[in-house]
Amino acid sequence: MSSAFDRLARPVQKWIRQQGWRELRDIQARSIRTICETDADLIVAASTAGGKTEAAFLPLISQVLDAPSGGTGFDLLYIGPLKALITDQAMRLEGICQDAELPVVPWHGDVSQSIKTRALKSPKGILLITPESLEALFIRRGLEIRRLFGATRAVVIDELHTVLDSERGVQLRSLLTRLELTIKRPIRRIGLSATLGDMDLAKAYLRPDAANAVQLIEADGGEAELRLQLRGYVSGDEDENSPSATDAIAAHLFKHLRGSDNLVFAGSRQRVEIYADRLRELCEREHLPQEFYPHHASLSREHRDFVERRLKDAAKPTTAVCTSTLELGIDIGDVTCVAQIGAPFSVAALRQRLGRSGRREGQPAVLRQYAVETQLTPESSFVDRLRLGLIRSIAMIDLLLEGWCEPPRPQALHLSTLVHQILSVIAQRGGGRVARVVEIVWRRNLRVT
Repeated sequence: MSSAFDRLARPVQKWIRQQGWRELRDIQARSIRTICETDADLIVAASTAGGKTEAAFLPLISQVLDAPSGGTGFDLLYIGPLKALITDQAMRLEGICQDAELPVVPWHGDVSQSIKTRALKSPKGILLITPESLEALFIRRGLEIRRLFGATRAVVIDELHTVLDSERGVQLRSLLTRLELTIKRPIRRIGLSATLGDMDLAKAYLRPDAANAVQLIEADGGEAELRLQLRGYVSGDEDENSPSATDAIAAHLFKHLRGSDNLVFAGSRQRVEIYADRLRELCEREHLPQEFYPHHASLSREHRDFVERRLKDAAKPTTAVCTSTLELGIDIGDVTCVAQIGAPFSVAALRQRLGRSGRREGQPAVLRQYAVETQLTPESSFVDRLRLGLIRSIAMIDLLLEGWCEPPRPQALHLSTLVHQILSVIAQRGGGRVARVVEIVWRRNLRVT
């Protein structure tokens, strides 16, 4: 630890001591050395709660403090996929930057206009923003981009694996290229990613024209023991004296999850509400405190914050019944078990969700998978008889155990994003020559042929 620790700025070292850390994680020590000793682009890959954020920002903040650029603009740029993740990361970074008096500026629709106005007037520190909000800055403040980002030395892209083959990922890559062209120099790119898929494709995404120069720092092993259970239920024309599949699953969840912190991924918002209500009724029936709460995007920000705070509070056992809202890296502390009702859309999503469990040393990662099939009758179709939901659940678990997940599709055409970026460049610049627009949007980043 000492060699990596000694490279950090004094305020950053002080923060580490205040956390009571006895040592840096291996992935953090390696990232510190790489960032401090080279100018290379970098991908830091580890499981959920593997220390990726600190691995990138501890050395970057140290560089800002020890060698100020002297220019104007934000020193560091963080791009996250979710407003909630940006808010969460801003709180984590504020602790590191407090003694250093380095501003941390979250920027999304829920942030007050006064905070944004102050940041625009005197841009410095760390800006945390979504790709859509960054594009809005290009369109509304096109002539100020060089002033706002002239001093930016690095951009950190969180949850890199979620954007590799999507329109949003192509949009983000275009924005980074446009940013570098505007300030007339490259900006170091650092991707934070789960250990999913083909990392060579992630390198090619991060720096398309120099993929071989991108460094990869990947966590070595350290994965928790996995304990899993797959249970099947039949819904439909059950005997009126037997519980429904929904009630049976709720009873099983209540029996095994009560008294600990857990996540139950129920699928749709309607199913989230149904299962959360069943579990609430079971608490009332047993005269026990309520500890099961719904969490999805249609609920108020206040309610979601309440559930997230409860999950972090070790004194209050809490189970969140959720959609994919808690799949990505929002800090909710340690959870004992991840339950999945029905198969998720991808093995990558299942692995991402399972990464929430087994984070404490010596604790296993626990997955409870529930498959629900319809009651068969003589009139049932051939498709129903195949039990495709159950087969899919089994297949995903097998692929999870093999360490496989879906690779991105790097050759996908994104013509709608091409049109969108052309219009965005025109709006930013108030017009533009065809050759210049083609160079910026087509040849330099979208690679449409």
